[in-house]
Amino acid sequence: MARKPAVTHGFVVVDKPTGMTSHDVVGRLRRRFNERRIGHSGTLDPDATGVLIVAVGNATRLLQFFGDLPKTYTGEVVFGSATSTLDASGEVVATRDMSALTIERVREAARTFVGDIMQVPALKVDGRRLHEIAREGGEVERKPRPVTVHRYVVHGEVERIDDNPVVRIEVTCSSGTYIRTLAADLGELLGGYAHLRNLRRRAIGGFIVGDVLDETSIDSSPLMPVVAALARLDGGESSFVAVDDDRVLASLGDVMDTSPSRDTSIAHGERRFVLDSHHRLLAVYEHAGDAWRPVVVMPEPVH
Repeated sequence: MARKPAVTHGFVVVDKPTGMTSHDVVGRLRRRFNERRIGHSGTLDPDATGVLIVAVGNATRLLQFFGDLPKTYTGEVVFGSATSTLDASGEVVATRDMSALTIERVREAARTFVGDIMQVPALKVDGRRLHEIAREGGEVERKPRPVTVHRYVVHGEVERIDDNPVVRIEVTCSSGTYIRTLAADLGELLGGYAHLRNLRRRAIGGFIVGDVLDETSIDSSPLMPVVAALARLDGGESSFVAVDDDRVLASLGDVMDTSPSRDTSIAHGERRFVLDSHHRLLAVYEHAGDAWRPVVVMPEPVH
């Protein structure tokens, strides 16, 4: 039996509560909208809270454009102990007295991670997350990969939990950066151990959650129209091209030649969202060589 076409399209910005997986959120939204075609951009661990961008219907074709947005996190680094999962959900595997740690030393060490760095990430292996493998006593070889840390700020003063120093951090970073790893590496740089707790993703690009966790956001957050969500990717309407004819080449996915214009201001990879006369999305084009080439062609125009 052929799957029925999606009838609801758009994005939902969810404030994910602790204890739920990102897959759990998707399942609940499938029931809410009675749509099978739903996906998200950027997994959050079950213990983490915060922004999860979920696409509904044909909006899932556009998730690729949300994956590279910078992300902002807050959390707490607990010094003096390492855990099997690099966060508070794991078992303590090593300890060291770091009670003499000062806020000045922590801030100085955190600054060394700002910029382009190589990070040993916490990834999936054979479809399973590393923290799940660690809980079963398994070990996995992990290869460093490049990430970018835009900000690594230590707020306030050193607090104490069971004589262990604790600091509050705020990190803005590229997609693919693991905050648990940043916390553990910070402890190592300071001559000891550390793990992360109370991780919260505050923002993905211009999509932001507030200071109070909204436990009901999965059921109450509004469906954001596709065009409105895309407008927040680049911070405005500059990437939108409106056309008068609904049957333009964009709707067919053809290449649009721009070589006669010789517009040297167009950068390779620059993106354009092509709209019809009713302000509905027809396609997404990227510039390559002398032409705008279709990256996504919508099966039907969507607002």
